[in-house]
Amino acid sequence: MARVRTDEKRREIVKVASELFEQNGFDRTSMSMISDRLGGSKATLYGYFKSKDELFQAVVDYDVPEQSDRLMQEFFSGKDLKESFTKLGIAFLTRLLSPTPIANMRMMANRPEGSEISRTFYNETLRPAWGRLAERIEAMMDEGLLKRADPWVAAMQWKGLNEWDLLDRRLLGIDKEIDPAEIRKAATTAAEAFLILYAPDTPTRKAKRK
Repeated sequence: MARVRTDEKRREIVKVASELFEQNGFDRTSMSMISDRLGGSKATLYGYFKSKDELFQAVVDYDVPEQSDRLMQEFFSGKDLKESFTKLGIAFLTRLLSPTPIANMRMMANRPEGSEISRTFYNETLRPAWGRLAERIEAMMDEGLLKRADPWVAAMQWKGLNEWDLLDRRLLGIDKEIDPAEIRKAATTAAEAFLILYAPDTPTRKAKRK
């Protein structure tokens, strides 16, 4: 029971810190502000996180694994490959372009070059999340549903096909939100382009190439 309470308290701290970081930015958010919002003491806060950097690491790591699981569920709910990749793209872009991930990316971009936080986040959280998609793509290649290629490269190409200039516009503050219709269009055209690249060769496709 004590462990459950400890985990719940940790999640509460991360949630509150995430809200304050999003509202004020990393530099303007202090541990005192976080403890005040929580209604506890700084000693309690430091009992869970030794520094603001460590807490920020927890914030940016918080929901990536959970969101990765949800995205894979969206993928498996499709009736065919085009629908599956389209649904995955819509879910990915909707989450990527929402306020919290955008705020976290902006704060991460402001970290000093070579920041250990950024390196740890990429190596231990972000890359493994994309690795799950690469593994799924590799499985589809093994099943003959997609053309044999480097699964990681294919996953990164899918990512780029979806992002268009939507991520740039959000990060630069040009748009506060992206129209869902534009997200659907980006995800649909990305799925179509990806399958043109990676659909397995058929006799008809081979003949056209000659």
